[in-house]
Amino acid sequence: MIETVYKPKRRKNGKLVSGRMYRGRYRLDPRDKLRDIALRTTDRQVAEQKLRKIVQDEQRESVGLIAPQYQRDAAALPLLTHVKNFIADRRSVRCDEKYVRELERKLVRLAGENRWLRASDISAESFCAWRARQRLNPKTLNEYLNAACGLLKWLEPQIGSNALRHVQKAQTNGAKTLNRRAFTEAELQRLYAVSGPRGVVYRVAARTGIRRGELVQVAWSDVHLDTAQPFIHVRACVSKNHRAARQPLPPDAADALRELRSTQAASEVLVFAGQIPRMNQFRKDLEAAGIPYTDSKGERADFHALRMTYGTMLTLAGVGQRTLMELMRHSDPRLTLKTYTDANMLPVSDAIVALTNFAAAKKDSQIDSQELVPACPTVSATVQPEAGKLKVLTAGEQTFSPSESASVRESLNEGENARCRVRTCDFLRVKQALYH
Repeated sequence: MIETVYKPKRRKNGKLVSGRMYRGRYRLDPRDKLRDIALRTTDRQVAEQKLRKIVQDEQRESVGLIAPQYQRDAAALPLLTHVKNFIADRRSVRCDEKYVRELERKLVRLAGENRWLRASDISAESFCAWRARQRLNPKTLNEYLNAACGLLKWLEPQIGSNALRHVQKAQTNGAKTLNRRAFTEAELQRLYAVSGPRGVVYRVAARTGIRRGELVQVAWSDVHLDTAQPFIHVRACVSKNHRAARQPLPPDAADALRELRSTQAASEVLVFAGQIPRMNQFRKDLEAAGIPYTDSKGERADFHALRMTYGTMLTLAGVGQRTLMELMRHSDPRLTLKTYTDANMLPVSDAIVALTNFAAAKKDSQIDSQELVPACPTVSATVQPEAGKLKVLTAGEQTFSPSESASVRESLNEGENARCRVRTCDFLRVKQALYH
């Protein structure tokens, strides 16, 4: 092993001049190259101590006693610096801006309330203790855990494994606190009537299912009213799932947008600029329309309930599940059927009436109503045909001999031109002939 300190020398004006600062050279393995580093000190003893420390750290790192140098450097940085870099990276990959802001808010709150100054301060024990003190619903607590895990996973190449990887998520089954309901058609009409210029916003939201954050960024260039089927083009940069979509416009929504559009409106002008209400204004509009914000069941009618109304109305109209999922722009049909369909508005009673009518129709059917006669031990009288002639029975276009009847127990003698065998009745043929 080589380990030495020196002052670099160079020639200046023909003379050999030594530098002020010490440098170090070392090599742990004879097969390695000689390493040269700056020690940034003019004291030889200090330089030797710094070099010795560097060599010891590399020896410990090589056998796994300490983390690599780049991980130690990352662990020494303030946690908020890592958060800032992580948020910048999320923006660089085009994550939704609202999601990025919420992510940053959650991470800053966790760092402050848990006193996490550096990434090495993050531990499962401290997070679980913080979570136990909160009164947030389980879904929100899981969002905080996901935010912290996302940061630590992004930092794994720099600081090592995720300290929260074994933390269990809070149970969300049966813990839903926000219940929405869909608007009825009568409620929608009252809301349109009392909200003035905001009525067109509510109408478009309820007839297209476009989200509030997407409506804010809809420009007149996205609205196509002169086609056979008017539609709004939701751009990929605006859509929540980052996929472009054409949302068809029903006639009433298309007419409302035609009235709103002016001939001088430029294509880049936002359609609903200054018209999309905040929550306080939306509550006032609900109150003016006589619609309770929270009903007796605890179900809420907020702005996003207009999107739920869109999904519920499509379901009631009998739209197929795959088409409904496409119009709602969902990737999971369970989200469409469970979250965005108001079960209270489904025609459950009509389904029971249909079931009752179906059962009654089955009971009154002709074949099922036939009564079976129990077998009788008695035998019918012998059929005596005329001598020299074979008597037949007719049923529709088919004929049957009396000798093929189950009631024939005895036959005439051969000399009387009678058949000398006994056959059982073919009930299937008789039934087909009778009901032909």
